[in-house]
Amino acid sequence: MTESIVPEVLRRAVEAEMRPVKPLPPVWRRTLGVVAVAALAVAAALATYSLRYDLDAIPEWLSWGCSALQFIVGILLVGLALREAVPGRAVTTGAAAAALGLGFAFQLIVGVVTWLASPGAPFSWSGFSGGVVCMRNEVTFALPALIVTLWLVVRALPLRPSMAGAFGGAGTGLVADAINHLICPMSDLRHVVVWHTGAVAMLALVGWLAGALWERVRRPS
Repeated sequence: MTESIVPEVLRRAVEAEMRPVKPLPPVWRRTLGVVAVAALAVAAALATYSLRYDLDAIPEWLSWGCSALQFIVGILLVGLALREAVPGRAVTTGAAAAALGLGFAFQLIVGVVTWLASPGAPFSWSGFSGGVVCMRNEVTFALPALIVTLWLVVRALPLRPSMAGAFGGAGTGLVADAINHLICPMSDLRHVVVWHTGAVAMLALVGWLAGALWERVRRPS
């Protein structure tokens, strides 16, 4: 029998460090955890805030229907974040850019069609505080789901945590915007682009920065 080339002391040291590892749940199951948190945020928001006053003037497929679709698109991006977090299952850079681009494009298309259906409250550049409230609401709605998403990402030891964080931030931002679509009474595209799309972009940036920071802490120079 061939003798082991590993020194006995080293072998014992390695064996002493070995611990059983719990298998990582599949992506769909971890995504369902984020869905549960996001659904609670939707329920809390709809119970706390009044629906937009012109909701009756907007077709149901465009109001509730598009909100539901936007929620699904956001969750799909969260699912991509959790898939990206698993070593060996990352998407290509081109596919990542396309997924993020399609998410933002869908949000903007919903805004344009809603504006065509109902102009909503009059827009004024002096209404700065109203825009801040919209952005603050979107961040508040998204934050619980984003925190859970980032926690699930780092548990999977991603090779590109910043990319996974960007997916998670954009996805939870779209979920939050799906809620705001039913609450915010202003359909003007200037408001939608600056404050609604801006909030989604900011959340994507927050997720990207959180992933980059975690990677920096985990891999110090």
